[in-house]
Amino acid sequence: MKILLLNPPAPQDKSFIREGRCNQEAGVWSTLWPPVTLATAGAILEDKNFVVTILDCPAQGITLQSLLLKIKNNNYAIIAWATATPTIKSDLKLADDFKHINPETKTVVFGTHVTVLADKCLTESPGLDFVIRNEPEVTLSYLASCIETGGKFKDIEGISFKDENGRIHHNNRRPFLPDLDCLPFPAWHLLDLNKYRLPLVGKKFLILSPIRGCPFPCTFCTAKTYYGKKIRKKSIGRLMEEIEYISERFGINQFFIWADTFTAQKTYVMQFCQAIIDRKLNIGWTCNSRVDTVDPEVLNKMSKSGCWMISFGMESSNQKALDIAQKKITVKQSYQSSKMAMEAGLKVAGHFVLGLPGDNEEALKETIKFADKLDLDIAQFYCAVPFPGSPLYNWALNNGMIDNVEFELFSQNNAVMNLPDLPASLVNSYKKKAFYKFYMKPNRLFKLLIMVRFGGLKNVFKGLFQIFKWSG
Repeated sequence: MKILLLNPPAPQDKSFIREGRCNQEAGVWSTLWPPVTLATAGAILEDKNFVVTILDCPAQGITLQSLLLKIKNNNYAIIAWATATPTIKSDLKLADDFKHINPETKTVVFGTHVTVLADKCLTESPGLDFVIRNEPEVTLSYLASCIETGGKFKDIEGISFKDENGRIHHNNRRPFLPDLDCLPFPAWHLLDLNKYRLPLVGKKFLILSPIRGCPFPCTFCTAKTYYGKKIRKKSIGRLMEEIEYISERFGINQFFIWADTFTAQKTYVMQFCQAIIDRKLNIGWTCNSRVDTVDPEVLNKMSKSGCWMISFGMESSNQKALDIAQKKITVKQSYQSSKMAMEAGLKVAGHFVLGLPGDNEEALKETIKFADKLDLDIAQFYCAVPFPGSPLYNWALNNGMIDNVEFELFSQNNAVMNLPDLPASLVNSYKKKAFYKFYMKPNRLFKLLIMVRFGGLKNVFKGLFQIFKWSG
C-alpha cells in the first residue's frame, strides 16, 4: 500500500514550517526545517512494509499544481499531511482536491490546530476523512494498518473521523508515547537533504528530537497540545547512535536540537554533552532554552561538546506581560543568561513577543531597547498570536479579541489581537521597527557577517533587504 506524507504548499508558495508548535513562515534569518515528524512517521510506516513517499513542498519548490499532478500519476491509498493555523484554509482544501483525483484515497491531517478544532475541520472539509490528535506518528501507523486490513476505525485511539453517513466520531485520546527509544531513526533517506541549510552558515543540518513534552505554563504556546506536559526523553545511548548513524550515512554533522525546552533538566543535558565528548563526535549543534534553566556549568559543558548557538525565549522586558503570560521568568534572568552564554563562547539568539496582554506602546519601546542592550548575536521579533491550542486563544476568544478574524491572519508576523491599550496595527508597526533598530547598526551587522559562510550570504542579503523594505 502506497502512502504519501506531505508538508503541503503554502498560499503564494511561501516557505512554511509546520512542525509541532511551530506554525510559521520562514523568518528573516530562519530556514526551512527538515520535517522530523514526517520523517519519523515515514520510518514507522516503512517498518510495517508500506511504500512511503515524503514531499516537503516548500523545500522542494513543489507548487499546488505540481503536487496534484504527482498525485494523479500515483495511486496513493493514504495521503497524510501536516497543517498549521495560518494555512489551515488551504491545508483543508487539499482534501477535496485529492478526493477529486481519487475518491478512494483516505485523507488524513495532523497538527495542533486540527487537534483542537477537529470537529470544525471535519465539518468544513467534505473531502477530509481523518484527523489525528496530538503527536501523530504511532496513531498514523495504526490507522494505516486498519485501512489496509479493513478494520474498525472506532478501535483506533487518537483519531476523529467521519463514518459512511457523514457523522463525526471522536475516539479516546491515545496516551503519549512513554518510551521514545522505541521510535526508529527518522527516514531521512526519503528527503532531499540538500534543501536544508543552516541560516548564515549555509551547512547542511538535520534535526535531533531528544525530548517531548513541556511542563511550563506559558499561555501563548501550543506545545502541550502536541506533546503534552510531561517530559519524555530518549536515552543518551540512543541519541549517540542516531548522531553516529546520520554522520556515517548522510555525511551531516550539524544538528538542531528540537525540543520545547532542551535544557529543562540539567542532568540530562550534562550527560548528553559528556557522551559527545567521550565518543569524540565531531559535530556542531544548536538548541533552544529558557533563561531560568541554565548556569555557567551547563553552558560551558554545552560549548565544549560542540554547541555553538543557544536560543532563549526572552519574550519581553515588561515584567507585567511576562507574569500575565505565566512565563515564570524575570527580566534580570534574561540579562544573566545571555551574559553567561556569551562568556561560555556561545552565540546567543533572543526571541521576543510583542503585543502580549499587559503590553502597551511604551512597553514595546522598552522591549526593543532591551533587545538592543543585551548585545545578542541574533534577535527574532514576533507578534503575540492566540493560536488554537494555547490558553491565550481561549482568553482572546472569550474576551472578544479575535471576533471575525480569519485564521489565515494568525501568523507570528502579524498581530490580530486589539488589546485595550494596544491596537494590532501598532504592534505590527513596532515589530518592523524592532528588526530595523536591532540590525541596522555597524557593530550588529559586523557580528552578523562574521558568522556567515559563503553558503549563507544569500540569506543575509535577503534578510537585510526585507528589513530595509519594512523601514519604508
